[in-house]
Amino acid sequence: MAKALISQYVGLDLVVFTAHGVDAFGFLQSQLTQDVDRLKSGKAALAGYCTAQGRLLANMVLAPTGSADKVMGFVHRDILPNFLKRLRMFVLRSKVTLEPTEHQVIGITVEAAHLASVAQTLGYALPRADWDTVNTDDGVWIAAPSAGATLARFWWLADESQVTALTARLDTDLVKLESSNAWVVQDLQAGLPWINDSTVDLFIPQTINLDLTEGVSFTKGCYPGQEVVARAHYRGTVKRRMQLAHLGGELLPIKPGEDIFCPSDGPNPCGRVVNVAYDGEKTWVLFEAPVKLTQTGESGALSVSSIDGPKLAMTDLPYAITTER
Repeated sequence: MAKALISQYVGLDLVVFTAHGVDAFGFLQSQLTQDVDRLKSGKAALAGYCTAQGRLLANMVLAPTGSADKVMGFVHRDILPNFLKRLRMFVLRSKVTLEPTEHQVIGITVEAAHLASVAQTLGYALPRADWDTVNTDDGVWIAAPSAGATLARFWWLADESQVTALTARLDTDLVKLESSNAWVVQDLQAGLPWINDSTVDLFIPQTINLDLTEGVSFTKGCYPGQEVVARAHYRGTVKRRMQLAHLGGELLPIKPGEDIFCPSDGPNPCGRVVNVAYDGEKTWVLFEAPVKLTQTGESGALSVSSIDGPKLAMTDLPYAITTER
């Protein structure tokens, strides 16, 4: 039997939308934290959508389509209706249509050592650097951030006919189906959060590290919340950052939006959970809290849900956590 080269993660809680029309790029440029013109170079990009107070209503990945009039993107499933409803309120006379699509977001991983073999099997090379994209007859492939260099991760955006066609071409022995939760764990380990209905309107972009992962442009011009986000950046007032920790043992009933506690703050919470996932051995938690707690060694005492709740064991993210100057 051939060795499985591709791991496929289906059932992700991510859904695709499109913005199309002659004003698609200009409209998104006026609404999102990202410089949308970046897509014209063929790269995908992280972006956020904020309230006027600078708090995130959504974060997303945007993908180029090869068309000057169309952008694809995906967000967490449970926020899509309200996200599109709010965006449409600001379309006014812009010639742009915002709508969900039937495309799926499928996670794909390949061991780096097998990328050449997979390229031969697919008939084309997959993108290598983070956020690079390849548009093919099988759909759009986006190189996703990873916690290490040995595993290459990809978001594959494809409609049902494209999924069916590629599945038929591939030898089933070469593909291993994996739990969607395993993909979410990889997202957390890569320091990649997702805003869902429990965390809407809780975080500014910097507190979930969107600026550290190329999701915020400080030169592109105005968008909702831009003044708040820029002020925090240029005045050096970002003191809270998202960080990664785990809890050993069985799956614990921790949910996004729950409080983080530190003994030095007594009964007052010092942070919030951003995302949670379980890999069969550990519960992984992305959370935001004052950076000083981890820099001074107080992180060993951080707990979830209550002052006496489960203790967090800190784990390094694959990028540096910094405070503003």
